[in-house]
Amino acid sequence: MNTYLLNFARLALIAIVSVLSHQELASQGSPFNYDYSQTLVMKMMNAVPDGKGGSKVYINFENALSIIKEVDQLTLGVPKIIYLTGWQYTGHDDLYPAFFEVNKALKRPRDESAKQSLVWLIREAKKYNTRVSLHINMTDAYNNSPMWNDYVANDLISKNADGTLMAIGFYNNLKSYQINYRNEWEHGFAQKRIDSLLSLLPELKDVGTIHIDAWIARDSKGHGEGVDTEIEYQKKICNYWINKGIDPTSEWEMDYMTGLVPYYWHFNHHTQEEYLRIPANICTGSHMNPDVKKSDFDLEFLFGTSMYGQFDFPSELFGQWGFPPDWKNASADDWEKKFNWDFYLNFPQYYYLNRLKRLSVDGEEKGRVAYYSNNVRVAIADSTVYENNRLLRKGNTICFPALWREDNSLVAYSEKACELLYTLPESWKGVQMAETYLVTKNGLVRKKTIEIRNELIKLTLEAGLPLIILPVINNNTKKQ
Repeated sequence: MNTYLLNFARLALIAIVSVLSHQELASQGSPFNYDYSQTLVMKMMNAVPDGKGGSKVYINFENALSIIKEVDQLTLGVPKIIYLTGWQYTGHDDLYPAFFEVNKALKRPRDESAKQSLVWLIREAKKYNTRVSLHINMTDAYNNSPMWNDYVANDLISKNADGTLMAIGFYNNLKSYQINYRNEWEHGFAQKRIDSLLSLLPELKDVGTIHIDAWIARDSKGHGEGVDTEIEYQKKICNYWINKGIDPTSEWEMDYMTGLVPYYWHFNHHTQEEYLRIPANICTGSHMNPDVKKSDFDLEFLFGTSMYGQFDFPSELFGQWGFPPDWKNASADDWEKKFNWDFYLNFPQYYYLNRLKRLSVDGEEKGRVAYYSNNVRVAIADSTVYENNRLLRKGNTICFPALWREDNSLVAYSEKACELLYTLPESWKGVQMAETYLVTKNGLVRKKTIEIRNELIKLTLEAGLPLIILPVINNNTKKQ
């Protein structure tokens, strides 16, 4: 299918989903390789340049798989995508615009090359409901890159009004310069970069997703070119990825990419009106960057938010960002507790709400209430989520259906120890007993059998320890 027809099909689907619920949409198909609104998307920081020509390694490929196995246990097998950051050369942000060599410092000792180890990780991670892909950059250029001379000689760097090259940042003790999307495309360099990466790692075509960091369009006054022109060429690059069978995801939400980019790392720019107008399976994101202070952070609770995950993994980076303020002196040994706090207070609600049709929001500021199909409502003032009169969340105590599983299970979690009297969903009608299990990185640990009375179940929740609750049918618990 050519680019025009592909874009037409995607835009037509957006028109359809604006009037259909997520359940109704299931029969319509999806324009993307994944439903990102039903997928846990995270990054993993593997390495950064050490400033001495080598790598500072945080998580090598072998350790990455060990973490992926444990994360799969903690998330009860939810579909996951993890983008590796610093997988190339000596680490994160190294040698762009080149991204054609796998970081040797991340190699497994038993393998002949780092590429072999990366391919092994991509393959093995599938066994744990995880698709591993790459974090790359198509905007930045550094003067130590093997491609720098070609980019300067072919006028592929944007320019200031005085004709000087446009510097846009400073990373790894080097200035980064803005690649000119128009010229890079017209000279065929954007296409060559994408083709070269896919030639290096053809496995990416099977994975079907890539994360493009800091993918920002800027004007180039030195070329007499406005930002609108750069946006049009950015779309051409986006469509080139799509025609290769790969979903491009990105860092900051771009309204002009709706229908082309399904997922963003930072979701600060998504407005309340956009939440209501654009379904989550067309455009969603991990979280709102807490450093962008003017953001409407209450939208995260009203519509559900996911998690970054990157600083929850056991490494020297553990807890450097997004850490609970009352956890002082925590170390990477506490990563399971931190991961659970982040996952269970965010993702089950996000997954649940994203399956519903967003109807309206009443009220202003902290008094807002969001209304969904199936008579679901979410209120900021008392931090509650209700389905009819059934309470699913209050504050930092939750009990949601684990809808990604096929065993009618529930997941419960509380930041503080409490007793929870929970009204069971209609799908549990007739069930008289339930089994509860503690969720750990090493698997489920049986707790006890609980009797159900009047469609109510009484749960004892320990602080920070998630439970899965399974119905007992014919004296047997459904498959775990």
